[in-house]
Amino acid sequence: MKPQLFLQVLTAGTIVLGSIASITPPSFAQAKTYFCEKSDDGVWTTYAKNYNNKKIPVIRWVKTLGNYTPKIRCQEVSSRFQSAYEKGILNYLTSGISGNQAVICAASQYGGPCSQLLFTLKYHKDASSVLQSLVEIGYRARGPILQSEDASSQIYIDMSMLLSEKAPEGQN
Repeated sequence: MKPQLFLQVLTAGTIVLGSIASITPPSFAQAKTYFCEKSDDGVWTTYAKNYNNKKIPVIRWVKTLGNYTPKIRCQEVSSRFQSAYEKGILNYLTSGISGNQAVICAASQYGGPCSQLLFTLKYHKDASSVLQSLVEIGYRARGPILQSEDASSQIYIDMSMLLSEKAPEGQN
């Protein structure tokens, strides 16, 4: 084969392969481990996609807070979950304080400090009770309760347990 003809065939093949890749991109939600979408009953929900590719509900967003609708809250917090996951610091969920407000955050290790803020709670909300609610929604994605230095209960939820759980019936 002549070198010029070979070069033309190689160039044409590269263009065709590039075109195919740009025509069929992977689904955005499927590429994410944490994502936001409406549940079967119409509630905006932050989901985790487990190791078996099943959706596990993590947080159901039902209230509007200020200018933040459930949809906006779901999208923003799901994005934070995904970001923390991609950084490798979403090993545990725990609570903390930021600017005199209780927060739920990602921790990279059991007993460790907050590594990334996930969402802020109303000032009167008890972070431990919110985490316990997430445990119930997340289907046993819990770790043992660790006693903090100031003798208050500090809860750590093991997110790897959540991702290894089977999805409840009707979720896929």
